[in-house]
Amino acid sequence: MRAIARLAAIASTVTGFLGKIAVLLMMAHIGLDLVLRVVVGTAPEGMPEAVARIYMVMVVFLPMALTQSTGRQIEVAFFADLMPRTLQRIQSVFAALVTAGLAGLIAYLSFDVALEATRRGERLDLLAASLPIWPARWAVVAGFAALALSALVQAFGAAPTLPGQSSEPV
Repeated sequence: MRAIARLAAIASTVTGFLGKIAVLLMMAHIGLDLVLRVVVGTAPEGMPEAVARIYMVMVVFLPMALTQSTGRQIEVAFFADLMPRTLQRIQSVFAALVTAGLAGLIAYLSFDVALEATRRGERLDLLAASLPIWPARWAVVAGFAALALSALVQAFGAAPTLPGQSSEPV
């Protein structure tokens, strides 16, 4: 389990870092677009498309595991706060297992989409050029796979201990 926990930590750190890089690149791209519009009166073709089809996908999907692993996801815990501590832990394990299962399923299903997009070199045709958008497909796969690993590790880390079991973290 320690190897999986280490892999989950590495995956969430790497995908989170790539998400941060995507935010910086998106900001630079939007800044360049703004400067060119003000100075030259027009911007190169494809600026909004690059932001919408590449950067936004990466910004949304890559940091999901880091958000999950640090507990910064949006959570509504009104009813959970009213439950006894043991039930709260059971609910946390169940929620983490559901998250891991669904994220793993989405990663699995997205893999074929990303692979096919890569094989055919998926591009967005613009008037004067074409913009490769297939790399953003892999951000979805990486983000959901890392989220699945992170949630799985959380599920086993939050599992209530049974009588006779050690309460030491795995």
